[in-house]
Amino acid sequence: MPSSTLSASLRLHMVPAGRRLDFAQLPGHYAYVYRRDRNGPWECIAHNASSPFIDRTPLPPGAPTEYQLIYHDATGRDTAATGIVQALPAQLPPATSLLGLR
Repeated sequence: MPSSTLSASLRLHMVPAGRRLDFAQLPGHYAYVYRRDRNGPWECIAHNASSPFIDRTPLPPGAPTEYQLIYHDATGRDTAATGIVQALPAQLPPATSLLGLR
């Protein structure tokens, strides 16, 4: 991970469209959004992202999903990273059983 004195924070909000990530737009830096499920490998899901960024990908049932933002400079060098934020899948109401309806 990059070591930096830049202030980089990441906020996660659950919204009807998916997960909204809010972050600072640092002048001269490009934000790359990374996501991973169940402690799997990190996947870059957005290059040069703008804030707010909405991830509309459905979450796997019962699996926490983590996000992290890494900033790059114009040469592609990592310059700063946010902390990791975690999203839990939305709790769905239990399915209605047609057998219980009379």
